[in-house]
Amino acid sequence: MTLRARLALFVALAVGLAVATVAVAAYRSTSDETMAQIDRFLRVRAPLAALADPPPITHQPGTGGGGGGGGLGRRDPAGVVGEDVAAQVLYADGSVSLLGTGDLVLPVSAADLAVVSGASPEVVRTVTIDGTDYRMLTRRLPPLAALQVARDLTEAQSILGALRNRLLLLGLAGVLLAGVAGWLLAGRAVRPVRDLTAAAEAVSVPGGLDMPIPVKRSDEIGRLAAAFNAMLARLEASRVSQQRLITDASHELRTPLTSLRTNIELLARGTVPDSEREAMLADLTAEVIELGALVTELVDLATVGRDEEAPVEVDLAMIVADAVARATRRATQTIDVAATSLATVVRPAAVTRAVSNLLDNAIKWSPPDGKITVTLDTTGLAVADRGPGIAAADLPFVFQRFFRSTAARSLPGSGLGLAIVAAVAEDHGWSPFARNRAGGGAEVGFHFTGGTPAPSR
Repeated sequence: MTLRARLALFVALAVGLAVATVAVAAYRSTSDETMAQIDRFLRVRAPLAALADPPPITHQPGTGGGGGGGGLGRRDPAGVVGEDVAAQVLYADGSVSLLGTGDLVLPVSAADLAVVSGASPEVVRTVTIDGTDYRMLTRRLPPLAALQVARDLTEAQSILGALRNRLLLLGLAGVLLAGVAGWLLAGRAVRPVRDLTAAAEAVSVPGGLDMPIPVKRSDEIGRLAAAFNAMLARLEASRVSQQRLITDASHELRTPLTSLRTNIELLARGTVPDSEREAMLADLTAEVIELGALVTELVDLATVGRDEEAPVEVDLAMIVADAVARATRRATQTIDVAATSLATVVRPAAVTRAVSNLLDNAIKWSPPDGKITVTLDTTGLAVADRGPGIAAADLPFVFQRFFRSTAARSLPGSGLGLAIVAAVAEDHGWSPFARNRAGGGAEVGFHFTGGTPAPSR
């Protein structure tokens, strides 16, 4: 079932429920008011019927039913009894005296006899005589009798039946009209959804990510379209980033692979002198190691924020201390640390890799006997060296993938170290930075903007 059909059905059901509730309430109210009016009519007629003064010596035993007997009182001087009204006097022994010219005998129950004895002032109830319903009032007639007055309900029931049929027809018509109106209104309501669906389907075709949905509304549909456009923009940016990564990776891999193939071919020909063979094998080993490091960094860069490592709360000072301990074992420089204990939720392995890359970068550019300073506080992490610094023209590009300055091309590395730092920082809501230090050297790290850790106690 389509969304439009479901909305139309919902509207029809809601209107149907409302119409049914109103119809039932109207019918019950009318029925109750009709019975109340008949009861008032009977209470008005009862005092008048008492003036009929039937002969007390002519009795008929009765417990109900139609037909009458001879010798009953027939006087009705007040003109109370008519075609639709019957009246009789009930005595303590259950006998009755009819009033008027009719021969309808009203039924007698224990409740009616209780009225005769004075146990109850009156009883009003609906009785059925020969298939016809009557509303009957039994009221005490002192000293030892009760007056029973009844009115035919045929006319009232006919009016209520006609009202019931009209309400039913009106209800069905209302539901039908509500269904049609709901169908039309649902068509207008779901039109933006259809447009959004068509746009989403267009995205599935090649090149569809750069086709944003026009947003001309400020309601929920407009917000959904805006969110969809933001999602498309991120997908497009991710696609472009992946394509650029593949292009850059293929370019960077081409050089070491070409060198490896050339050296292997020369060795395979057996024309390389023994004096050069050892040097060539050493070059092959170094190139394989460099190629492996490049592939590892490519995998790390591609999986930042997408791996299965769950964020946990750790002390960043502990991560920094472990990374500095490992870097100290392979570095000739002195590494000083000033770290504040900070507890925050991070991906520990990713942050450890970022800190290690910052240290490796500082070690690569620092003089062998230089000093590296690591600072961790509530504002961020900074790793400073006293190397040559970063050229002003290179500062905007140091976090780009595979970027290597002119001075760095003679040094080992793939140009992915700081790119991984930037990716890890952005994955945690932080901001990477790189700047030159006063007095020489560079300072690289990230600020805790958007995710400031809390100092540990």
